[in-house]
Amino acid sequence: MKKIMLLPAGLSTLLLLAIVAPAMAQTPVVGVQVGDWFKYKVQVTQWETTMPFLPEGYLGPLSLADNQTNWIMYNVTGITGDVINFVVTYSWKNGTVTTANYDENVTFSNIMLAIGANMKEGDKVRDTFDFLGFYQWPALYLNKSIMLTTPNGTRETNTLKYTVDIMGSIYNYTLYWDKATGMRVYYENSGDVTALDFIGQPAYKYTVKWELIDSSISGLVIPDITAPMLLTVIMLATVPIAVIYKRKKIAL
Repeated sequence: MKKIMLLPAGLSTLLLLAIVAPAMAQTPVVGVQVGDWFKYKVQVTQWETTMPFLPEGYLGPLSLADNQTNWIMYNVTGITGDVINFVVTYSWKNGTVTTANYDENVTFSNIMLAIGANMKEGDKVRDTFDFLGFYQWPALYLNKSIMLTTPNGTRETNTLKYTVDIMGSIYNYTLYWDKATGMRVYYENSGDVTALDFIGQPAYKYTVKWELIDSSISGLVIPDITAPMLLTVIMLATVPIAVIYKRKKIAL
């Protein structure tokens, strides 16, 4: 049975809140269209701690959706300026399906599900901002553009890797976005988090991954970005290639 409920459309609670940062110099261009859809497999691959996943009152970057869903699907229902409107469908492992509305601003949202289309190496994807009043989040710039080849096709892809230290807790981020659409195709976040004694939360280590497993755009699927037999990364400077950008009929 399908029911409607509001859920965090992504990595929720603390570190990936959609916080409005200062305006950037140039508004990015939205690269998706109404009707496009993107289906992700989300899983926590590391959870080292004395507490269960996730305890009541947990304060951190993870949500139950990160390891209790079969998939999460984002369907584009509207676009206004640099804001993409999604209906998000969660297929839960207990057999239920829930939906939520989510708006992604490709200029300001620090979930960074989408960035501007056709951005280049060195472009700023997010400006610095004040995180919860006690940490200045760094400005983020694309590391490089690569050719990402999987059995499903070859796509120009923008990449970003960075690390932040928040009060002694270390968080590592790896993000890949399809260049033509600006949509995120891979996300990996790992953390070594110190104990929060004021709420009695023990220290823990974690790794969470988001992988695009299906899409309305042909060739835009990343089945396993860490498997060397399935992935070939070729620098744009050495091998130019045409980008395939055609759409296929929506199918669930």
